Amino acid sequence: MPYLKKIAKVLGFGAVYAHLKDLRIKLKGYNVLDAEQTFTFLKPFLIKIALGKEYALPNVMDCSDHLKYIFKDLKISTDHLYVWNYTNPKVKAYLSKFGSVIIGNKVMLTHRDHSGFYKDVYDNDNRETIAVATVIAPFSHNQDEYGYYGYYDYLFFVAVKIARIVQALPQIDRSTTYVSYALFGGSYETEYLELFGLMPEKLMDSQKYKLISPQVLMANGTSWHPNLEDIQTMKNLIKKNHQIEKTEAKRVYISRAGRRKIINEAELITLLKKFNFEIVEDKKRSVKEQISIYSNASFVIGPHGASFANIIWCSPHAHLFELFSSNYVPDYFAYLANLMQMDYSAYYEGTPDVNVSFRDGSIENIYVSIPKLEVCLNNIFKT
Repeated sequence: MPYLKKIAKVLGFGAVYAHLKDLRIKLKGYNVLDAEQTFTFLKPFLIKIALGKEYALPNVMDCSDHLKYIFKDLKISTDHLYVWNYTNPKVKAYLSKFGSVIIGNKVMLTHRDHSGFYKDVYDNDNRETIAVATVIAPFSHNQDEYGYYGYYDYLFFVAVKIARIVQALPQIDRSTTYVSYALFGGSYETEYLELFGLMPEKLMDSQKYKLISPQVLMANGTSWHPNLEDIQTMKNLIKKNHQIEKTEAKRVYISRAGRRKIINEAELITLLKKFNFEIVEDKKRSVKEQISIYSNASFVIGPHGASFANIIWCSPHAHLFELFSSNYVPDYFAYLANLMQMDYSAYYEGTPDVNVSFRDGSIENIYVSIPKLEVCLNNIFKT
């Protein structure tokens, strides 16, 4: 089958490939449910509902050019939130290699699509099987460089759902509750479990271990724009287990060493120091350290990057200033800043190049005009 799949892909036979995929699934006896079918099947096990909302974000002009829009007429819709407590000792559930929950022959869809399930359906399942009392199954997707793979995606597709589940079912026995999905490979994964009051040693990589359980706790979530209730739930849960130390408010520059770094960063840092910014180097930091940096920041500036997910810890009216490449301008943090009642500014040099692909734009390094940025900062801080 893998050989035929490769042939079909190479020859461009999309229909052939789809037919082979469906045939393979049917031969294995799977019934792959869509979202509506999943929600109907899981309805008897529903224990939490929270409605999504729609937001109209304020327009954002380029800080250095008030004739240039960074964001205009943005409307954001967030997911309705659900938690299910599937419990049936007679029909135990198990997790696929990339975290899909399978009950009997039915494959649940609690994420955006079934691509994670399809990715491993062709291979024999040689994982070690482990029977557990309870498993939290927050995420059913594989990681890749241009999909789900980093801190932002972990935080808002995995961590918030684990927190939502724990909040919805606080009486679960945390000593026997496992968490399983295809791990991202970051130390933050066990750190967040500990902050949630769960046991880090109970985190199991679904790519290596096939967990079977009579009780599976699931939560949905498909949007890169998280629901405010999820954020508040996660923060409240962490605050129960971690005392955040408050210090004097600081202006901080969040440096970036990988892709999307500032080309002329030395000049930028020289400028920022004139405005009393503290330079936060791009190095590995614990989740608690990141929470501390952002919760004590009055002003955050830096190139667009996953670290800004931590602005959920900033105080209302703290300021986020994003530096973009002209060819990659996502609205995630403009949305989060609005949600957190923060002030927001943005800047990119030049104009977008329609010939630059989304992928190339997402790794493009960033040039900052120092004179333009200096004018921006002078205007911000004189008010």
